[in-house]
Amino acid sequence: MRKSGFILLLVIIVAANMAMGQDIWEYPATISSTGSGTASAEPDVASVVFGVSITRSEPDVAVNDAAQLVEAAMAAARREGIAGEDMQTTSYSLWVQEIWDDYDYAYTGKMEYVVTHYIKADIRDISSVGDILAAVVSAGANSINAVSFYVENTASLYDEARRRASENAKVKAGQLADNFDVTLGRITSISEWTSYYPASAMAYDNYGGGLGYYAESPPVTPGAFSVSVEVSATYEIGQ
Repeated sequence: MRKSGFILLLVIIVAANMAMGQDIWEYPATISSTGSGTASAEPDVASVVFGVSITRSEPDVAVNDAAQLVEAAMAAARREGIAGEDMQTTSYSLWVQEIWDDYDYAYTGKMEYVVTHYIKADIRDISSVGDILAAVVSAGANSINAVSFYVENTASLYDEARRRASENAKVKAGQLADNFDVTLGRITSISEWTSYYPASAMAYDNYGGGLGYYAESPPVTPGAFSVSVEVSATYEIGQ
């Protein structure tokens, strides 16, 4: 037992001496900076969300009436040049609620059924946005939830924004080094974050009233579509 204990103690001492003989890793001093870059372009696609919100006393009537109105609005959009593959349902809901009497300030005990059905349409001819809004409302839509604009191919925009962000990060790092009287060494890490800002025009609820109501083409301004990139770089501090 004593021999085994002596051997174990010897191993521990040897291991400790080896560890003490090794170089202790020291993390180098660093400078980090974050640069931002933005690039913009005129939008080439508009995205419109339109639909219906109706209330009926019977659920089957509510469902059928909503379906007819939405189909009429989609047919109007197709006549204005919107391709079928550029339209899709974004939400559909049916719920029941008790009718409130505004005169007696009490619930009546009677029920009514509400159906909402919304469609998103991508419009590739931006100049026709106003005419399409008027067409879908005249055909039956009674709600326009959103109109936004974007650039379909953003690769070149992100390239430009990334270049600007990288240059901005370099300049900031150089300024920090000058302010602290040090020099920049090799880069140890680079990170990137991206975002985009679609151009929004308007959001109308119960626009025009729907149900066959005639609506004039509203003025719509696309604005600009922008993307933003942030680049963070870390440098070792040179000697």
